[in-house]
Amino acid sequence: MDDETPTMDVTLWATLDALAPEPRGELLVHWFRTALDTLLPAESAELAGSTGVVAESLSGGRDFDVPDVRANWRDLADALLAVPFYANAEFHEADVDKDSWNDHFGRIGTTQVNDGSHTELSAALLAGERIGDPAYCAGLVDFLAVALGGANPAFARIDLLNFEERPDLEVVLKRRHHTSLEESRMLLRGYSWVTGVPAELAVRLGGARGLEATGAFHAVRELERGGLLLQATETLAGYDDRSMHTVFRALAPVLPPGMPGYRPTRPDPRVVFEDAAGV
Repeated sequence: MDDETPTMDVTLWATLDALAPEPRGELLVHWFRTALDTLLPAESAELAGSTGVVAESLSGGRDFDVPDVRANWRDLADALLAVPFYANAEFHEADVDKDSWNDHFGRIGTTQVNDGSHTELSAALLAGERIGDPAYCAGLVDFLAVALGGANPAFARIDLLNFEERPDLEVVLKRRHHTSLEESRMLLRGYSWVTGVPAELAVRLGGARGLEATGAFHAVRELERGGLLLQATETLAGYDDRSMHTVFRALAPVLPPGMPGYRPTRPDPRVVFEDAAGV
């Protein structure tokens, strides 16, 4: 998901590492399949058309297209089981000329990072005014809970208008991406409207009960194979600066230390400009 697409606004991210309890290829298939079934339903006219692309390896290997993701799901699933370097599926109105796909309405992706030690999973959607709809927002969290149930992810988040693979906190603290990934079960990479916390850090924060007791979260959900999903407010539209400060203070014990600084690539990062070590 390197290119920002203005017709989409909500992004969902998750990071897998070697400690995921289920095989990574199966987790990739499950992420894509769950997104197809829940986030990108075929009944929607805007999502009726689709295309996929897979790059097996960064250096060499086969690159191939999947012309209709739903009709050719088995081909895409087989490619995902092999844990390709990159895979992407885009959704748009049916019978739209390929040159007009910049107006697509949804996207699912996966990329190998950190020399293959980690995998980034992603999805982007056009939500519009639905970011203020409690039922729609609950569905986004439900998706993460199902798609990551077998993963105990190293990190996860749901953001608004942030198409960057790196979370804002990682950028404004000038943390090396490699280091942040390697330390993701020792230090939380960031925080968002929904934040996925790995099991190792959840324990340090007092588990689900301890985090519920802080009053910082609308909902705390335990993932089936470890880790938590922390939903700050009932809706994404309701995640304001006050809510962000409350989340920051609740998660400060496991956040990287340091004073955030502005970066040219992130003119308005969604972070609290305080040192977590001082909370």
